[in-house]
Amino acid sequence: MQVNMDDLKRQAAARALEQVRDGMKLGLGTGSTAKHFVELLGMRVRDGLSVVGVPTSEAPAPTRCGAACR
Repeated sequence: MQVNMDDLKRQAAARALEQVRDGMKLGLGTGSTAKHFVELLGMRVRDGLSVVGVPTSEAPAPTRCGAACR
C-alpha cells in the first residue's frame, strides 16, 4: 500500500479545520498543507462561517477562502 502524502496533508488540514469556530481570527500560513486548509476553509466560509484570515505572506491569497475571509 502506497501512502499519498498529498491526501495525508489534506486530512491534516481537515482535522485542523475542525477546531475553527465562527468569529475566530486565523493566521494563514504557507506550504502545501496550508493550501489545503485555506481551500477547505473557503468551503466553510461559503457555507456561512465568518472568520478573519491574516496571511503570513502573499501566498495564501484571501480570494481562495472567499470574501468573508479577510
